[in-house]
Amino acid sequence: MESVKSTSQTPSVQGVAQTTPSVSTPSNSTEFDKTLKVFLGDDPAKKVSEEDLFSALVSERVNKAKGDEQGSKFQEVLEAKKNSMKKGDGYVPMEDATKAALIEARETGLLTKEETDTIYSEAFAAAQLDDNKGALFDGRGGANDTTVAVASLEQALAGSRALIEKYTDGSEKPPERSVDEASNSKVINIPGAPTAGDQGFLYKPVSDSDGKLAILLPSRLSGLIAGVQLFDPAGKLLDSGRYGGNGNGGRDHYRFSKAGGSYPDGVTVEVSLKTGEKLRYAIGDSSQRVENINPQNDASSTGGGDSGSSPGSSDSSSSQSGSQESSNSL
Repeated sequence: MESVKSTSQTPSVQGVAQTTPSVSTPSNSTEFDKTLKVFLGDDPAKKVSEEDLFSALVSERVNKAKGDEQGSKFQEVLEAKKNSMKKGDGYVPMEDATKAALIEARETGLLTKEETDTIYSEAFAAAQLDDNKGALFDGRGGANDTTVAVASLEQALAGSRALIEKYTDGSEKPPERSVDEASNSKVINIPGAPTAGDQGFLYKPVSDSDGKLAILLPSRLSGLIAGVQLFDPAGKLLDSGRYGGNGNGGRDHYRFSKAGGSYPDGVTVEVSLKTGEKLRYAIGDSSQRVENINPQNDASSTGGGDSGSSPGSSDSSSSQSGSQESSNSL
């Protein structure tokens, strides 16, 4: 199978996933659409995201390359990956689950390495719905979230179909990619120290739901977070947060095993991103509510206690003011 670079663009709509094109020729467009709709649904009003479209395209490409029987086996692997990666609120990181399924299919011999990378390259390129061609985005986030890329079902189908047809007849090739590459282009322009603070960050030492620490992360990071941990001033790991769903303006929630005041003062909240990058928020008084403070952005460091910040710099006086979240969800 050949890969080609995409030249056409599909209008993007926020909060929706895109569908994947098939390797069919124009005369087979109906077959292609039907196949994609099996994976994406058949609601004309549906909005699809790049990640969902990518996953559907991968499934279509596998079926086209290997036949229905092998395609069904791939679907079993994909469903298992989706189930294992599903978060508490039902959200599935479709890009990561689909890549994991492709890697397992390669390792078990269902696909060759060349087939795996070709399918991945074609699906990645044909799933693009916005101007950022180096990343796949989902439909989660706030109104101005740049990590949201969605389109109507019909727009997504038309754009991806056009590219897949070009890949099939050899008139174009997508940029070559490896399925082993990290999903590391999702985080765009993460600020190290924004002037006005990181809007949406909230350290709530006593949540209303269970009386324990809850941390909310900015909506721009929704779906990009690999984990949240607490470190003491010496860099010792104190606790790891449990994902508690997404809400209050599209923000991911993480819950901890103790109330905030049970941890020592000067803790660092370390947010690990799927990029491998880490954002760290310094909390001075662990018993006080802190919000909208500046993170540190350090891709190479782990643990708390960066010498470049003062743990006490997040004083609660600037963070007590009106948070917009509804406290009954915490």
